[in-house]
Amino acid sequence: MAHHLNAASFALSASPLLNRKIPHLYPTSNLGKYCDFNFKVSNFEKFVTYFTCRVVHLGKLFNGSSLVKVHSNSMFFASTRRSGQIRLVSSANGGSAGSMEVSQEEAVKTYSWPDKKVEFCLLDSLILIYLRYILNMVLLFGAMKFKRPRVCILGGGFGGLYTALRLNSLTWPDDKKPQCRSRCMGDCSKVFRFACKHPVQFLKDRVKVLSPCDHLRMDGSTVSGSGGTVQLESGLVIEYDWLVLSLGAEPKLDIIPGAIEYALPFSTLNDACKVNDKLTKLERENFGKENPIRVVVVGLGYSGVELAATVSERLQGKGVVQAISVDSSILPTAPPGNKEAALKVLKSRNVELLLGYFVRRIGKAGDFRSFMEESDITANDPEKLVLEVQPTEKGSKTQLLEADLVLWTVGNKPLLPEMEPNGRPFDLPVTGRGQAETDETLQVKGHPRIFAVGDSSALRDPKGKLLPATAQVAFQQADFAGWNIWAAINNRPLLPFRFQNLGEMMVLGRNDAAITPSFIDGLTLEGPIGHTARKLAYLIRLPTDEHRVKVGISWLAKSAVDSIASVQSNITKVLSGS
Repeated sequence: MAHHLNAASFALSASPLLNRKIPHLYPTSNLGKYCDFNFKVSNFEKFVTYFTCRVVHLGKLFNGSSLVKVHSNSMFFASTRRSGQIRLVSSANGGSAGSMEVSQEEAVKTYSWPDKKVEFCLLDSLILIYLRYILNMVLLFGAMKFKRPRVCILGGGFGGLYTALRLNSLTWPDDKKPQCRSRCMGDCSKVFRFACKHPVQFLKDRVKVLSPCDHLRMDGSTVSGSGGTVQLESGLVIEYDWLVLSLGAEPKLDIIPGAIEYALPFSTLNDACKVNDKLTKLERENFGKENPIRVVVVGLGYSGVELAATVSERLQGKGVVQAISVDSSILPTAPPGNKEAALKVLKSRNVELLLGYFVRRIGKAGDFRSFMEESDITANDPEKLVLEVQPTEKGSKTQLLEADLVLWTVGNKPLLPEMEPNGRPFDLPVTGRGQAETDETLQVKGHPRIFAVGDSSALRDPKGKLLPATAQVAFQQADFAGWNIWAAINNRPLLPFRFQNLGEMMVLGRNDAAITPSFIDGLTLEGPIGHTARKLAYLIRLPTDEHRVKVGISWLAKSAVDSIASVQSNITKVLSGS
């Protein structure tokens, strides 16, 4: 009888129809490509019960037969009702012939991707005739479904947001349509309610540990078919196939003593709210007093110049704004038109520029008593802030600046996630500035499943110059990153990134801005015209027409309210003067 069963098994194995992509005929490392099925859990549990009984009967009838003996492995089913995932795996422990163990798998805190799948993992061993027959019937009825790629995007700024939008806008085969997961600090889900044809899942969390497993071997092949995992601070673990790093950067305050304790950064919405609250508090405390509010802005790049111009416009005659730069001029990388417009505005608002100076330390007035005796300032309040600034020219004298508020805009530190401890082969190549080294396709070197954009990416232009960490660069990189992920999944060639400078623009107050387009040499729009052109440029960048209409109406309403308030203020001044 056993001889006849072995002959039947050989006949089934030789059948080309029934052997089409049977999982156990392929190497173990490639099982994930062939072993994803969509079953209802309740139906499959019936199959498990039936199959277990048949195995026990076979063990009794043909005990000792090579067909039902498992010499090195025993098989068991593990099902999890919560997740709806069923796995057929092979245990390394030996077991008796014809026996089957049914066990319940403990719940694991891992992220469950939207499409619930039944996963089969068959290790190399002889498969019983009944199991082979059932699996082939599943194939014949078309129940097999390949796993859709899982794309995880870390960051919800320009780079992360527009990478997800680009992925969503592309045409995908039904079996390769990606599942997107975005980790962000803000609420980007409102954008996707209008812009996405397919759902994108969002998490508001922080990344704790990144564990990639797509690093390259010496021969150029990847170690694993999966991309890796991301562990969040909440404890959730997300397994991904493709990863996008777009976590942005944070101000680098630890470069001088006292900056972390006494200076306020200005890079996020939360930072802007803190600055506004501090200014409001100072305005209330100094109301009716002769002492002006003193604000010191450290750094005269784009952020520093915009901040100095806006704060000086708000304070008007109630305060003094001082701006410090280690360079001999403001905006060292800006076009001449923007630089001239900014200098004109800062001069008209009495902003004091200290060019060629750097800050040595920041502290309370009580810590500088010995230095204050030799300086011109007299701080009666020991809790007042004092900055010690040193000129770049040798032989020049150190100065002390008194301040009620210090705003810090110098230096950025990319927010790359920490790697798995003791995971040297998995480390990302990082530059001295803390950015991930990428090739021209925006893939991180040595990790073909990881892309980096914006502040997280270190990429140079054809001339060898490092690309600036601006929103314009991140916006363009997101378009290429989304396309290249699509191309990699669909076995298409990847496109090299080429940055196209469209121009630069900056805000210089409530109704003042400067914009220099790159396609018209020598043209700079400034003042109210530049302000209007800048708003139109931002409207064009919004993802959908509905967003453009809503934001446009909001801006028009705000302009109308400001105009009415300005007219009322002028009428009040005229009446009070008469």
